[in-house]
Amino acid sequence: MFAGQGYRDNPINWSLTLGRVFGIRVRMHLLFILWIVFRFLSDALSEDGSIGVWAVITVFLFGTVLLHEFGHCFGARAVGGDADDILLWPLGGLATVDAPMNPRAQFITTAAGPMVNVVFCVLAATLFALTGNAERLSLNPFHLMMVSSGSVTQWGFADWLVVFWSINYLLLLFNLLPTFPMDGGRLLQAIIWKYRDYRTATLVATLVGMVGAIIFGLIGLATEQFLLLGIAFFGYFTCWQQRQMVKAGAFETDNEFGYDFSKGFDAFQEGKQNKPSWLARRRTAKLARKAEQDRQRQAEREKHIDDILDKVHREGMQSLTPSEKRILQSETDRKQQV
Repeated sequence: MFAGQGYRDNPINWSLTLGRVFGIRVRMHLLFILWIVFRFLSDALSEDGSIGVWAVITVFLFGTVLLHEFGHCFGARAVGGDADDILLWPLGGLATVDAPMNPRAQFITTAAGPMVNVVFCVLAATLFALTGNAERLSLNPFHLMMVSSGSVTQWGFADWLVVFWSINYLLLLFNLLPTFPMDGGRLLQAIIWKYRDYRTATLVATLVGMVGAIIFGLIGLATEQFLLLGIAFFGYFTCWQQRQMVKAGAFETDNEFGYDFSKGFDAFQEGKQNKPSWLARRRTAKLARKAEQDRQRQAEREKHIDDILDKVHREGMQSLTPSEKRILQSETDRKQQV
């Protein structure tokens, strides 16, 4: 179904729920759906009617971005937080996570996304070496996607590997640019926060992000890359919004919110224990299921013993089968030990 805050009143918020994985809802924004349809209609079919290169790149990009966002979600769960939603849209992916507000937790949650791309890049590089196609591996981001000409139905394994490597390598480099609110900017914020305070870290990271957004915008105008222009606008607006919150005193002592934010949101978290991690909650649930199974088995055993004792009362010991005698003797020995 289509979902999103205010989706009935504002179509720009429409998104399609694709399903739930590990308790995380995966949604696709309406604009992303329209972008995919446009790409397939304009570039998906080549002249001979076969699937085009852009159709393949779109599928690979969709899957890679989704796994990248799952990395953020599992990173948040690993540090005691939680995650319940992933939104895919034309400018990338947005994972809704609730990680503890401290530098270490925020750094791990942010770094977990790019680490997915690092793992895939290592895997691709290993396959390049093992298959004797090391010359197809390029570290130059301006000379990627060196696939064979012709229809993708005629591609070999190395051509598919080039696409897999290129998408993960480009996403890794792009996300690690130190421009807030991308992963690189958030990592920069967490590092500064460790040695200073949350307010200073946010001011520095957002300033770098605004400069980076202006550079992206100029490159987008020069190359007529409207997607880059969209990323630049989104990044600049997000940084500007964060800075306005700081200037309004949202992170100062005795601010309008009534909390001391001088050390980030730690003051808000005082006296409140962090939520158990996803792994801890899973282990707790597993132990609870095991305890319930043990309880049921014990209840069944006690009922069986009661039936045996009732049989002895009615028909005598000679009526018991060898199996029933062993069960009765085992229970007698257990009670004697207790």
